[in-house]
Amino acid sequence: MILRSMQRQLAHASAAVSVAELGKMMAAHLGRQPIVVSSEQTESSWISFSSQVRSLCAMEKGLQYVSIIRDGVTLFHVQRGGLGSDKLISEEEMQRAASTVHLHRGLLDIGLETIPVVLFSREVMGEDGKLTTVEVAIKRDTVERERMTSEYAIAQMFKVALVTIVISFALCILLVVWMMRAEHLRELGRREEEHLAFAGVMANGIVHDFRNPMSSLKLDVQMMARETEKEEGSDSVKIQTLAERARKTIDRMDKVFEEFLYVSKPPSDAREALDVCSCVRECLTILEARVLHAGTKLTSSIPEGPVNVLVYRASFHRAVMNVILNAEQFVSGIEGEISVTVFSSDRNAIVEVMDNGPGVKDADQDRIFEMFESGRPNGTGLGLFLARAAIESSEGEISVRNRENGGACFRIEVPLADEGEV
Repeated sequence: MILRSMQRQLAHASAAVSVAELGKMMAAHLGRQPIVVSSEQTESSWISFSSQVRSLCAMEKGLQYVSIIRDGVTLFHVQRGGLGSDKLISEEEMQRAASTVHLHRGLLDIGLETIPVVLFSREVMGEDGKLTTVEVAIKRDTVERERMTSEYAIAQMFKVALVTIVISFALCILLVVWMMRAEHLRELGRREEEHLAFAGVMANGIVHDFRNPMSSLKLDVQMMARETEKEEGSDSVKIQTLAERARKTIDRMDKVFEEFLYVSKPPSDAREALDVCSCVRECLTILEARVLHAGTKLTSSIPEGPVNVLVYRASFHRAVMNVILNAEQFVSGIEGEISVTVFSSDRNAIVEVMDNGPGVKDADQDRIFEMFESGRPNGTGLGLFLARAAIESSEGEISVRNRENGGACFRIEVPLADEGEV
């Protein structure tokens, strides 16, 4: 409704201006005709002027009459007339003439009918020095006719603009839908790539975690076979020790299976209290045969009493194993030494794994915990990555620094368990 009202007001204003300009131009142009300013007026000149005025009335239906008045005497009056003469008038001259045209309203009585008109009059100085008035009357309803024409034109322009907007909006919607669909397809592709990458990580993780205990198990079995093949008799105690260590290694492998099954499904367990001292001792027992076989010296400093921490049990156990194995792999073959220390502060339990290997470059101290980053040619780059993920999931942190006398020191910190959580 508001747009419609504005449209009508604009059309009416445009029509009024158009009619006013038309009347002014008519009066100005007729006032410049030779018959109006000439002192010699012949009958043939008036007939020619009348023909022109009548032609004008025929073309402009709103034109009611044209009058030529001199000294109060009407010399010419006709209801139809024409615009035209053989003399061409420039646009600038027409505008100057139109500026001297006076406009006012009036009523025209035609028989019993009274017609409201708009009168345009211009006074012209004749060659004899007398003033001649040219008066043009246009029906006021011409404005309404012009308004309807303007309103129709504006309405058509509005429809074209509306159709253009609708088409543009529809194209924008189609473009947005296409972009959303393309983004959705790209997202599906990314998810598929992530799933494939995760599957690769899982496979490499399984290989990584099974290769080490399998090596320890192989050594234990070989040592048991050598013990049973001795001619002077086998040491039953040693065989039992090796068998127990092999059993623990198999149990560890079973736990690894359970852990990867846990990773492949949404987590449902929670953190629980774990004696970090017992956990580290168990890791050292499992890895002892492997480390000693490589000629590496293994020492530890672990408190006798329990130091309980709040962690995810299986993943934390694997993290400690991975850190110790990482140290063993860098000191193997160089008369290496590995020292594992456990102690506690006010809020955290701390496990330090130190070695006398080549250490870690300063630029690599953060990068070595990233996926697939390894300092060894045959490394998978998953051991320390999985260790960091497990420790950080338990709200702990892991870091590395170089020792003053050579080698690296990996430091694991996890929060202590409260008394009510033990």
